[in-house]
Amino acid sequence: MIKRFITVLIVLFVIFGGIFGYKAYKGYKMGMMMKMMKYPPVSVSVAVSKIGDWQPYIHTIGNVTAINSVNVTTQVAGQVNGIYFKSGEFVRKNQVLATLDDSLQLAQLRQYKAQLIVNKFNYEQYKKAYAENAVSKASYVSMLSTLKQNEAQIAQAEVTIAHMTIRAPFSGIVGIRNSSSVNLGQYIQPGATVIPLYSINPIYIDFTLPQNDLHSLKEGQKVKIKLDSYNKIFYGRIKTVSIDVNKVSRNITARVVVNNDGMYLRPGMFVTGRVFLPLIHNVVTIPVTAVTYNPYGDFVYIVTKKNGINIVRTDYVKTGEERNGTVVILKGLKPGEEVVTAGQVKLRNGIAVAIKSIKNESIENKKVK
Repeated sequence: MIKRFITVLIVLFVIFGGIFGYKAYKGYKMGMMMKMMKYPPVSVSVAVSKIGDWQPYIHTIGNVTAINSVNVTTQVAGQVNGIYFKSGEFVRKNQVLATLDDSLQLAQLRQYKAQLIVNKFNYEQYKKAYAENAVSKASYVSMLSTLKQNEAQIAQAEVTIAHMTIRAPFSGIVGIRNSSSVNLGQYIQPGATVIPLYSINPIYIDFTLPQNDLHSLKEGQKVKIKLDSYNKIFYGRIKTVSIDVNKVSRNITARVVVNNDGMYLRPGMFVTGRVFLPLIHNVVTIPVTAVTYNPYGDFVYIVTKKNGINIVRTDYVKTGEERNGTVVILKGLKPGEEVVTAGQVKLRNGIAVAIKSIKNESIENKKVK
């Protein structure tokens, strides 16, 4: 029984040993074959790193405001007898906007001028008499005072009459005449609004920026403005920067003056802007798709030649500003190197690649106007 049991064990050992040995041999051969096999190159797209000028800017938002804006008013009371403007039209400085009934003031002026004839004659008579000691000095001075008072009354009447013709204090666009404005036949008091008036060419735009950007702002700095309402682009320059910082938002205001020939910009409009900073020269840039972002360090795949075959190697980089699909490389990449922009998922260090497409003009780092 023992011999039979041992014999069975030997037979089973030989059978299973052969099976496992065959499997191990087969796996070994397959492994050797896999090592000897060459993987096909990975198809990738590449771009060439460029060196050039980089135009940094600060993105901001702003509000349009008129250089001059006022509610045109009257300095004297009176009844409106003439309106000489249309809502929304352009008026020039000193152009007549409205007139008040000045018939009473004109009559008073004629009365004062008539009295002036008498006072002048009396003054001349008193002057001669005083020279001959025929009248006292007090009488002469009293007559002179009467003459001067009469002349002052005439001047006052003329000023009042002039104020009854309401003129534009500066050139600009008048607002809409509505119930709050003047109407024909209306009796108005001093300070009553005749019509709003705005000076909008040129025009101001007030941009709001964080206080950390204060050191980057200077008078005369160029600004690009975009008006989405008309899809228009304007250019202006910083006129002044606010001296104070908002205590709540910690923002500052930069006022930009803009030419507004087409009258597209209107007070109260919302616009976006780019405040151009000094141009930076000799900056290396690549497409942002070429960078693999990693918590342990960002890197790119650079295509190099080895025995006539294109292979890739990783190169860790330090990135800077990113804009319009382009990123600045501050450290770790030289100009003229080919970097992989598509197909990185299948790559590893030293693997062969087949270049599907190459973009020589990979960077849109043209100088901003």
